[in-house]
Amino acid sequence: MKRTLQVEVHAFVDTAEALAGRKAKARGVAPDNTVWWLAEDDEVLHFADAWDFWERFTLPAGAPDFDYVQPLPDGEVLLVNARCRYLSEKQHERNAHVYSPEGLLLRELTLGDGIADVQTTSDGQLWVSYFDEGVFGNRGWGGEGPQRPIGEDGLVRFDALGQRQESGVRMALPGEQIIVDCYALNVASEQETWFYSYTDFPLVRMRPGQRSTVWNSPVRGAHAIVVSGTHVLFGGGYDAACELQLFTLYDRGHQRLGPLARVVLTDETGRAWQPSWLKGRGAWLHGAEGTRHFRVHMDELTARAGAT
Repeated sequence: MKRTLQVEVHAFVDTAEALAGRKAKARGVAPDNTVWWLAEDDEVLHFADAWDFWERFTLPAGAPDFDYVQPLPDGEVLLVNARCRYLSEKQHERNAHVYSPEGLLLRELTLGDGIADVQTTSDGQLWVSYFDEGVFGNRGWGGEGPQRPIGEDGLVRFDALGQRQESGVRMALPGEQIIVDCYALNVASEQETWFYSYTDFPLVRMRPGQRSTVWNSPVRGAHAIVVSGTHVLFGGGYDAACELQLFTLYDRGHQRLGPLARVVLTDETGRAWQPSWLKGRGAWLHGAEGTRHFRVHMDELTARAGAT
């Protein structure tokens, strides 16, 4: 991809004061594109546009480690650990906890081992993607019967109580393809979920009651996807962790990815962002570098691409 598009994006929020020297153990983007953090002393932080304050609460003493944070309806907050041990047919670790807005533990769920990402919807669906150990089994999971890995499909939809729901994932890929490792997930809405997976790295759009749409992708190893009705942005890759590549979904009237531009995001000083974390939520790309968090909408990128 020879063309380069440079776009200035200012920091959405700087968490330096709120974190006060603590590291962020988990970050999450909500369905409304507000941002959540879990600080290393188990304080949950929430920030939205135009707020001059932080919503926050502290987890009860003895809470386990968590890797993902997402909101649920009625102010509930879901925290998930990526790892989960199978202990016996009737006992296994509860690696997901749901808390009240005041920090009270409401319930514990088992979402399986080897979790790569968690994204919720505004109506309380939980989409959970898995890397290879979650698909094939580890930590006691594996084989048939009750030990079958919860994440064997690579992507699973649960309700807010942790009950598995029909998702259409098994029929989403053509032929004999399976999700070996779900590299990127984007839950755009209650009615639209996208994923991008190893080994062939297809880009897949799922909608309830409709056949999935699959694009062959030339990008290998991306870890974030940002989507609109006409474009996709891939974040990262095997060769460059911060590289952003913009494609059209329909090239010259055909359903195929058409390369549009390599995207370089710069801050207000003109320095290129070097995010250590990228996440796609619908048409928004979120990223974090140190304590600074940025976001940019696909419309801005495609408008700039069309104007240059």
